[in-house]
Amino acid sequence: MGLIKVAHDFEHKRPFKRYVMLGAIAALIIVLTVMNAIIVEKRAPAEAVAETFCTLLYTDCTATENLSTKLAHVFLGLTTMTILVLLISEGVDYAMKLDLKGRKIERAIGSYERHVIVCGYGALGRTVTEAFEKHGENYVIVDLDPKVCARLKEMGTPVVEGDALDGKILEKAGAKRAKRLVSALPTDSSNVFLTLTAKEINPLITVATRAYTEEAIKKLHRAGADVIVMPEIVGGKELAREIMNLDGSHGKELISRVSVK
Repeated sequence: MGLIKVAHDFEHKRPFKRYVMLGAIAALIIVLTVMNAIIVEKRAPAEAVAETFCTLLYTDCTATENLSTKLAHVFLGLTTMTILVLLISEGVDYAMKLDLKGRKIERAIGSYERHVIVCGYGALGRTVTEAFEKHGENYVIVDLDPKVCARLKEMGTPVVEGDALDGKILEKAGAKRAKRLVSALPTDSSNVFLTLTAKEINPLITVATRAYTEEAIKKLHRAGADVIVMPEIVGGKELAREIMNLDGSHGKELISRVSVK
């Protein structure tokens, strides 16, 4: 019963008092160990202290009788243990912060209504999200790269890691509640399939996508895409216009649009 009471009292102590209690217990054990070495083993006080700390730090001091060498082993063990504890502490702290941010992001995504889903965080995806950020538009990024997702989570950016072509991943990003989806995947076939999947989950969602070839435009419209842009061609035409100082813009004529809700 005595041990149970001590454990119960320790559990309900404030953190600072717990640390004081643990420190006092550790100090008492160290003192008793040193006294045992002096009285029972007939060791010199300095040697008793050195060997006690060798044992405490899991350092082998048995290979030498030299006190200075034993003390060197003690300091080496202490330094190694300190560095190890700091590294572990930093790692755990980083993991906990990342997990907390991940949970916060999940809650934020779960609360979004009529937001925008951006699939693919390449150059186009980043440019689009920067515009959404500037205008206060709620958005969720879906990307397959774990490093990209980890970096975005660390920044507190709403992101879902996974394949955008997977309906479950889109649903996790809130596709049923979203009003628009931007498909910025690296191939025409991927963008076609993503458009079909998004429209199957939410028939009312507006899909804006990129096309790499003019032949893909009809396929994307048949799949349900509402807005199709060919960034490379638009950029090239606009660059040529600026160089030649021509009036007008080719942007609108290179955007294939059905309707935007």
